[in-house]
Amino acid sequence: MRSTTDRRAPLLVIARASPGDRVLAWTLLGIALPWLGYTRLYFYLQPRHLTFDGGFFMNVLNKPDPFCGGTRTFAWMWHGDIGRALAVYPLGPLLFVGTFAAIAYAGVILIGGRALNAYPTPGMIRRLVLIGFVALGFNWIAKLAWLGM
Repeated sequence: MRSTTDRRAPLLVIARASPGDRVLAWTLLGIALPWLGYTRLYFYLQPRHLTFDGGFFMNVLNKPDPFCGGTRTFAWMWHGDIGRALAVYPLGPLLFVGTFAAIAYAGVILIGGRALNAYPTPGMIRRLVLIGFVALGFNWIAKLAWLGM
């Protein structure tokens, strides 16, 4: 039988928001809100040549980079076309929903004064990073296959 001192610390704790949490919240809002505004207007801006198209991979290697299509998938999600959004960037719809979750979390921090503190183990961090890279890799492979490049 384990003693009470042998118990593990919880992985997630809801606590009073620290100044660092508030900086994180403002940073999330400062990135997410303009990004959502830009993607909402993308199909209006793009024919007027007011968008940034192409990156290092496309200009140098003539291949899309692992994040290529993210803007267009958000724009299709704004139009409610999940099929086109998936075809352009398979992880896009998940990232679109995640962006709204990040904005909601920032609101909880700034308005509610509470933050979620995570205490993952080093093994959990390694697994999460691996899952992220594998998902990005499969996403990129799917893009290359769909685009025929």
